[in-house]
Amino acid sequence: MTNPALQLHDYHIWANKQIFSRLKELPKDVYRQEVESVFPSIAGVLAHVYLSDVGWIDVFSGKRLEDTLRSAEERKEEIMSKDIEEMEAMFLELSDRYKSFLQPDENINQPLVIEHPSGDVMKTSVSDMLLHVVNHGTYHRGNITAMLRQMGYASVPTDYGVYLYVKTKEE
Repeated sequence: MTNPALQLHDYHIWANKQIFSRLKELPKDVYRQEVESVFPSIAGVLAHVYLSDVGWIDVFSGKRLEDTLRSAEERKEEIMSKDIEEMEAMFLELSDRYKSFLQPDENINQPLVIEHPSGDVMKTSVSDMLLHVVNHGTYHRGNITAMLRQMGYASVPTDYGVYLYVKTKEE
């Protein structure tokens, strides 16, 4: 049986692909259009999710959380400048990086000690934090759906139940 965290990460990849497919169907300016929301644009949401996902795989690979947070802040403008096709390619490359890291079974259950910049320490596992990565992405895909509706466009279903349905149809 597949580890539930791995299956949820596959869902995360699928849902991101759904969002990119929908965004590419819409007029190009929708990606950067400013809206009154949690983020100023869909480009801002996707840059945030990407940088967060990069940060967590770096933590899983042994980098300090403080260093990944600093790196994200330093790269924010660069990532925001990418067009939708570049962002999609970066997300796909990142999903390959996750798959490579998670391929050995022992990595998913690897203990993880995360030192917060405040000095606090959290003991957890890669599996538990992978669930956080997926949950975080789900939350922000919801932001994108709300932003699209504000702009007068429909989004695309990215629910876990839809993913399961699609997956069973492919088997």
